[in-house]
Parts: sequence; C-alpha cells; structure tokens
Amino acid sequence: MHQADWIASRLAPWEDEYIVTIVVPAGFEAYARVLHPAETPSTGDRLVRWAEVAAWSAMPLREDAQFHSIALPPTAPGRPPPYGGQGPREGSLYVPDAEVLAAILRAWTATPEDCWFCVWDGFGWDTASTVAAFTETGRPPESIEEPGRDPVPGPVRDGPRVHLPHRDYFLYQGPAEAVVTLASLDSTWGQCPNIWWTADRAWCVASEIDLPWTYVGGPCGLIDAVLADSRIEALPADPADPVSRVEDWVAAWVDQLTDGLMARGAASLRTPRGSVDAWLRRPRGIRKGELRIQVAGPGGSSGSVHHGLLGDDQKLRREAHDYLTFAVLDLTGM
Repeated sequence: MHQADWIASRLAPWEDEYIVTIVVPAGFEAYARVLHPAETPSTGDRLVRWAEVAAWSAMPLREDAQFHSIALPPTAPGRPPPYGGQGPREGSLYVPDAEVLAAILRAWTATPEDCWFCVWDGFGWDTASTVAAFTETGRPPESIEEPGRDPVPGPVRDGPRVHLPHRDYFLYQGPAEAVVTLASLDSTWGQCPNIWWTADRAWCVASEIDLPWTYVGGPCGLIDAVLADSRIEALPADPADPVSRVEDWVAAWVDQLTDGLMARGAASLRTPRGSVDAWLRRPRGIRKGELRIQVAGPGGSSGSVHHGLLGDDQKLRREAHDYLTFAVLDLTGM
C-alpha cells in the first residue's frame, strides 16, 4: 500500500549493520526504546520492569542494555530473579503501555484521528483456536462470538498488503487509540500493531517481531515526554545503535563452549541462570554433522535442540558459535 511507501524509503538495508533504522524510519529528530516488561500480570503474578531485574542482578540498566545485560549476570545474585516467566514478550507492546503511549503520541500530531497500523501477517491467526476480529477503521465490531473464525476480516486479508523488507503486513486505519483494538478483542493474543504512524508522519512506532522492545521516532519534545513518563519504561535510542549485541562476559562463555566443543566434541557451561551442554558429531562424506544442545534452567526447566551442520572446521565453528550464543541467551527465559 502506498501509505507505507515513505517508511520503506527511510529504512536502512538489512544487508548493512543491524541498526535501529532497519526497524523504524530514519530522519526523525530523536528516538526512544520502550522496554517490554520482563513479566506482565497476564503471564505472572505482577508487573515486573527491567529496572527491577537490574536491581536484582546489580547490573546497570544502560541505554544500550539488552535484556541479557541485566538478566544473565556474570555472578549469581544469591536469590531468585523477580520474574518467573519467559522474559519480555517480543514483537508487541504491553497493552497498558500501548494505551499510555497512544495518549502521549496524540498530542504530537495534527492528525490524531487518522493513523495507520500494520500487523505482521505471519502470526498464523487463520489457524488459531482463539477468535478476534478488527475492522479496517480499527474499531471493534459489535460481536466477536464466532469460534473458529479467522480473526482477520476477509476484506483486510484479501486486500492490499504492506510490503517492507523481509516482512508483509495487514493494514488498518483509525485514531491513535486503535493501537489496542486487536489486543482488546483477543486476550489470548494481546497483539498490538508492529508498525503504526500518523497520517502527517509526525512520528512512527515499530515493534519488530524478534525484539523485546519498541522503537519510537519523532520530535525531540515527544521523545522527552516518552522518557519522562513513569507509567512506561523507556530509554533513549540513537538511529545508529545496534539492535542487538552480546555482552563481553557472555561472549567469553560462548567462546569457551565453542573451544571445548571443537577440541573434544563435547562441552559444558554453568552460569548463574543455568547450564548449557553441547555435543558435536562432525560431518563425514555426504552425511551431515550434528550439533546437540541441552539447556537447563535453575528451576529444573530444560530444552534440547538438534542442528544439522555441513562444512569444514571453520564453518562448523562459526555455525556452532552462533547456535551456542542463542542457547546461552535463552537462559534468560528459563
């Protein structure tokens, strides 16, 4: 759809460094990062913000902090973490935060009643057992009691899509408050739009499906207001900031694991948040090699994954290192 053409033209190429502007358009005066809660009342006993996790681990909540920066400390804090679930949700604002953000954003546009909302089309709602619906105007229909129905109305699902690099989206329109339309209709999904902006392009908000925070770009005054509002948790962002990075101590753990794996075919790591065990069978002839990784959390939760590998030792090491990095970071959600 042409309404999003301006966004595509202002996104950084994914082939370059993975920076803020591969998610939210470049060209705004300032940016902020709204942190998705570590745990919400819908998945745990109470709301847990990143600041509370940082206080538990005694790690600083820096402007460039990843969740593992505070949830996977180099030394054990001596008591259980304040969150018990899977950590921050990726790809969607916490609904009460979305309501607060919409109220702030409304004051920073001349067209608060005319906003556009993009929702990623890969969530698989057409096969979901729960039901929700939203209209093209972003306002809920009078009744949604239709079990088994595709939550995306036919005119929207069959209509034009928004195509951005690596993602396709459904599109709907409404006032700023319509950001919570889909979430209010379906308590199971609780999904907020992945990208939304006002018709005058005064600001843009983006929740990339793989990130546990949401970026906001807009005027300096707007970003100051977002950062100052105590009802949400936000940090300043720079358009050239990397969207992900690995802390030095975590990188050292992964290097240690990879070295042992390549030298002995097996390696183990113990961290304050659990353990990672790995076994490698090298490829032979046309037979793929296999990397098996077992992850165990401190509370007894565990998971196992197998990866097929091909290539020489250099390629094996590179791929194993990547998989082991993901495995160690997964400890933050166990």
